[in-house]
Amino acid sequence: MQTLINMNSTILGTKEYMLFFYIKEDFSANYFSLYNADIDLECLGFSVLQRNTRHSIEAFLDLVNLSNDPDYLTVMEHCNNRNNQYDPKYNSILHGSCNIPKKYKIATQMYNESIPIDLLTISSKTNKYTHPNVFISILNYNDYDKKLDILRNLLNANLYTLTAAYKLMLKIFNNNMTPVLTCPTCPFPSPYLKNCEQCFINEEARCQNLIKNALITYTNPFQNPYYQ
Repeated sequence: MQTLINMNSTILGTKEYMLFFYIKEDFSANYFSLYNADIDLECLGFSVLQRNTRHSIEAFLDLVNLSNDPDYLTVMEHCNNRNNQYDPKYNSILHGSCNIPKKYKIATQMYNESIPIDLLTISSKTNKYTHPNVFISILNYNDYDKKLDILRNLLNANLYTLTAAYKLMLKIFNNNMTPVLTCPTCPFPSPYLKNCEQCFINEEARCQNLIKNALITYTNPFQNPYYQ
């Protein structure tokens, strides 16, 4: 994304970029929250990821809808301040209120976008984490299958929103073309043979494989300070 900004700094002033920035920041925050996480001690169902994932899903739906129609900005203005009126063409779905399921309907029914229904399911489950809820179910330290299922769903949603949002930004600001990067580890030796789009696809597949097959690592319990 930085390459696009270097070519056109006005991107920074757009609402589309702000939404992409939210998605990217949520992804980074989730990564760092997991970096030193101990799955044995995780008992709240990854509450940080739950909150950030809901935020990321909503930002992604806003980005999709805004990229289809600038008038969607009136919906976002209404969400920010209910005294603001949204464009009447959205009333058949919104009926005076706005939430993630309705934004999903706008994207899929009004703009015919193909977005996994799983995003709605995950966002619904994360609702209980938007406030300091003391009534959520506590997970036992050895509920590994349940914890991993929760974590995989959250990470898959985050990976989808980030990669799909990036592709959308390329469509909006770079004629749907992947910019040529100067990565030091590029597998293509000649600059004339660079295929950054393929590298992006490969990295996306690698992340999907990590989420599916290599989500946790095992350590010597005596290295853990809780056992000392």
